[in-house]
Amino acid sequence: MKTISLETDNPSVHLVEPEIERDAQLGVQWLHGDIGRNTLQLMGVADDDNHVTTLEREKQRVTEFIEKPDQSNWMIEYDGRVVGSIWVDLEPKDSVPSPAIHIMIGDPNVRGKGIGFSATSTVLEYLVEQGNKNIYSRHLTKNTGARSLLDTLGFKDMGEPYSDEDGLEWQNVEKQLE
Repeated sequence: MKTISLETDNPSVHLVEPEIERDAQLGVQWLHGDIGRNTLQLMGVADDDNHVTTLEREKQRVTEFIEKPDQSNWMIEYDGRVVGSIWVDLEPKDSVPSPAIHIMIGDPNVRGKGIGFSATSTVLEYLVEQGNKNIYSRHLTKNTGARSLLDTLGFKDMGEPYSDEDGLEWQNVEKQLE
């Protein structure tokens, strides 16, 4: 789904449209080696599916980001370079209601700098402007970084954690808006 660029409250962080050539190459870089495997594990990719990516696979992934009618997708730009992505599932999934917000800071060198907070806050504001009253997400219970971000943004647990078919333990969360 076509998205518009969004400005955050941090002048160094911008949300921009995905671009196939640029972002596919970044995906290969971000998901390379042990750090890339760890990133995918924290996002809930099962070990059987957690393997080295290719430029063609990443081009396909970015193309799907752009063309998917039930998602809004942005790339996160920090100090002039793309460092991650943030997306919203606009339709419910088996695992989480919608709209559901998800984020990945692909460049490990910029994690912990407030980029995820700025990007997620901006997308939350955008979703409120679109008339949404409740926003959802989910995280692996072992992903303390995601847990901390969502807690800081005011998300609350929805029930108890649950395990998926791969044995990964998830926690659904919700932010109720006034």
